[in-house]
Amino acid sequence: MEFNIGPRMVKTGLAVALTLLVTGILDLELEIVAAIAAVLAMQPSIMRSFAYIKEVLVSNGVAVIFALLGTFLLGSHPLSVGAVVIISISINIRLGLNKTVSLTVLTIMAMMLASDNGINYIYIIERISLIAIGVISAFVVNVLVFPPNHKKNLYHLIKDTSEKINFLMRVIPNNTMSIPKQKEEDREIEKMITKAKDYYEIISDERNRLFIRNKTDFLRSIVIYKHMIKVLDKQYTLIYHLEKNLREIENSSSAKTFLIKKLVSEMNTYSENVLLMYEEKIKLDMDLQKETKAAMRLTINNLIDELQGAEFEKWSYVFPVANSLIELFYELDKLERLVRFKELKEYKRDVKN
Repeated sequence: MEFNIGPRMVKTGLAVALTLLVTGILDLELEIVAAIAAVLAMQPSIMRSFAYIKEVLVSNGVAVIFALLGTFLLGSHPLSVGAVVIISISINIRLGLNKTVSLTVLTIMAMMLASDNGINYIYIIERISLIAIGVISAFVVNVLVFPPNHKKNLYHLIKDTSEKINFLMRVIPNNTMSIPKQKEEDREIEKMITKAKDYYEIISDERNRLFIRNKTDFLRSIVIYKHMIKVLDKQYTLIYHLEKNLREIENSSSAKTFLIKKLVSEMNTYSENVLLMYEEKIKLDMDLQKETKAAMRLTINNLIDELQGAEFEKWSYVFPVANSLIELFYELDKLERLVRFKELKEYKRDVKN
């Protein structure tokens, strides 16, 4: 059983600690409400924390209004609280404030259940302050403690996924892995690609951050990562079609099988080299790379020629694989050009400095 304590766990704990310290200094009751708010408000990026605060302002306004109306009109009976919560949640969802529904409910309960002597202005301010202290504490900790290096984290995720995919693309054409193990690897890769896409959404949010040190490089990296994830998608599609159709292709034509296996091997090497070039571990000679890509195009053309006049059943086996190879080649070629452009920009900047 693995036991890992990540940065976000540490930051959540620190945000709770900071919240409790502040509420203790201000001598506020119901400090647990502020602590829960801090936990709910901890976000995976600085920009999402900032956006969350803006959303909290609106949703808490809704919560305060309905908590006051509910208390004056219906009292603080549990059924009254439940009715107010239902109405507030529906309005929040209608306004698109889905992320702060939990805080809205927390605000309503803190206001409607915590006082036996009715509601006054000081009471309202104290209850709203509890939520504000928790949310602001989470934001401050998120900015100052372990500020996330999203570029590094996302690239590591892409790299790990790529290595798993490249491994599968080596073993599948040779039938050296059992079917259950292949299925297990497929599921793991699918989860990793989904995680990379989700993380890309987080890093995309950061493009609007005002205090990015080098915004041009940051935006360029976002574009490159987007195409890296596209390559992962195309590779996964190719793996799916290889697993589904390669055995039938082998039974029908040794020539087509040879061309496909050759292309898969070349694409594998190509994708590995592009990532290594991005990491500045190798330099790919442009002329040599043109020859390699020309050879791959020739192989694709030979594969298409092999399909001419073939029966529909053979087309149904070979075409999905051939199409996946062509789409993967297109994305890899685009990614290589983006990486070379980045390399050229960095070289010019170094020369200028």
